Formats: sequence, C-alpha cells, structure tokens
Amino acid sequence: MIKRISIFTLTITVLISSMSGAFADEGKLNMYVAYGKPELIASAFEKATGIKVEFLPMSSGEVLTRLKAESANPRTDIWLGGGSDAFIQAKADGLIVPYLSPNSERVNQAFRDPEGYWTAVSLVVVGLLVNTDRAQSRGLAVPSKWEDLADGAFKDEVISSNPRTSGTAYTTVSGILQLFGEKEGWSYLDRLYGNIPFLEKSGSTPGTKTVQGEFTVGLVPDPHSIKMNNPDATVVTVFPEDGVLAWPSPVAIVAGTKNMEGAKKFVDWSLSPEGQKVLMEASPRVPATDIEPSSGVPSLKDLNLVPYDHLKWGEARDSVLEEFGSRYPHLN
Repeated sequence: MIKRISIFTLTITVLISSMSGAFADEGKLNMYVAYGKPELIASAFEKATGIKVEFLPMSSGEVLTRLKAESANPRTDIWLGGGSDAFIQAKADGLIVPYLSPNSERVNQAFRDPEGYWTAVSLVVVGLLVNTDRAQSRGLAVPSKWEDLADGAFKDEVISSNPRTSGTAYTTVSGILQLFGEKEGWSYLDRLYGNIPFLEKSGSTPGTKTVQGEFTVGLVPDPHSIKMNNPDATVVTVFPEDGVLAWPSPVAIVAGTKNMEGAKKFVDWSLSPEGQKVLMEASPRVPATDIEPSSGVPSLKDLNLVPYDHLKWGEARDSVLEEFGSRYPHLN
C-alpha cells in the first residue's frame, strides 16, 4: 500500500511540476540580445502576440560565452543580434537548434543557415565615413573605392577598430581577402594598414572620432546610421563601388529552450513585415528581407555586395588573426 501511494505521489508530483513549468513559460520568453533598443522590440512583440519578453543586453561574444557556461541548464530561449561568426560557432557547439520559419524564404540564402540554425534579421554594412572638412583642409578627395584608401596620401588619416575585438574590423579584413584573393588581399591590407596609425577596441569608436574631425576616414559599421544620428556633422557616407562588405545579424533559438512554441513565434515575427519595421526602427540597418528600408538607409539591391563566405571566414578566424598579428605587430 505504501509503495502504491509513493508511486501515486511521485506521478502527481511530476505532473504538477510539468504543468507548472508549462504555465510558467507559456506567456514569457527570455532573450539575450545584441541589438539596438531591445525594450522597443520586446514591447512590440508582446503587443503583437501577448508573449512577454525579458531580455539581457550583451555583445555576441558575451552571449556565446554565457550559452557555453549555461549549456547544462539554459536560462534563455532566444538569441537576437550579433555577428554571424558567433552563431556559426554556436551551431558547431550545439548551443542553438534549427528552425526553418515560413518567413525565412524572404531572406537571401547568403544570409541564413541552410539548415535553419540561424537567420539574418538585418545586415550590418561596412562602409566609409568621410569628414569632408578635414579632407578638404588636407587636399584629399573623397574616396570612392577601397584602392583609394591605400594611397599614401591617406597616411595617418584612416582609423579602424581591431579585428580581434571588433566584428566590423574582422569582416573588413576577411572581406578584403574574399574580394581580392588572399595573396593580393594581404598585399592590399599591407598598404591600407600602413595608413592607419592605431586601432580602436570598439567598432563604434572610429565613427565618433571621424565625426569629431580627428580623422578623415573611418572604417565603420552602418555609416548611414552615424550620419543620421549626427545630422549637423560634416560627414558623408561611402559604400565602395568595387565591393561592399556586410555581415548578417541573426536570430536563433537556444538549445534547451523551455518555450519552443514561443521562440518559434518570435523568429516568425522578427522576419515578418511587421517585425522587420520594428527592427529597423530599433536600429536603422539594411533589412535582410525584401521590405523597403527606412529613409536614409541604403537598399540591398543598390549595394555591390561582396559574396562573403561566412562559414569559411568564421572557421578561418584564428588563422587570419594570427597572420594579421604577425604582419602588423605595431597595431596589436
């Protein structure tokens, strides 16, 4: 009799625990986010679906580190934003799970994992921010292509971030290798980095220093966004005519999520026209879908995008950075 009661009690306890977990998670999502204005995104999604989102902002590198540490007991459901190289690593480490949203077909195949482990919600475009006042005072023409920046006339007039710490800078280095080929690419980078006196840790700092007139050209993410946020600054944006570098900013479902249905709804929403408009309001980036971009943001079809192999350069990251360090030890 005692054995029967114990089994009955255990069964009821398990059922109650399962039901409690379901009820606790049904109307809530947890999200690690490396994207602008997460409070706006969370509020809009809750309004559209009734599902509350609790979020924790951090860089994509920090997300990756946290997911590894929490892999035995995941504490989040969604990962939004950051560099695709981190998502590629997360896939290899078994930290995210595949989901092919019906809306993923609206995203170019180059900007989504073929198995659905991650899908871009927007694109971060690497461009040039040029301070026209400083250029004029130094007799420099506004550059229109990558080759212009390697001219000796731009000695100490170009500022960039460090590819070891900045996704923008790593995309620039690896994208140049993709564009010109590795042999010619490194030869070009030798000349380009000969014009760069030092490297910044953050990808956003070169834009700030260019706006302030400390440099003529900054290699920056989304230069149009910097221009929009500094309407009175004497700066112009340039997307090199010989090839524009861009990397996807994805969304993914975390392995071990306690709310798979809610997580799928978030992915669907983020790729829908409604969700895409909210994401563009949160951060004025080039949309990953066919939706019209916000005013001042370039359209994907107007950019001469380099066919960047995200998987190749994600896997080659360590070797590329090792070569970079050996070539430019004075910049490390």
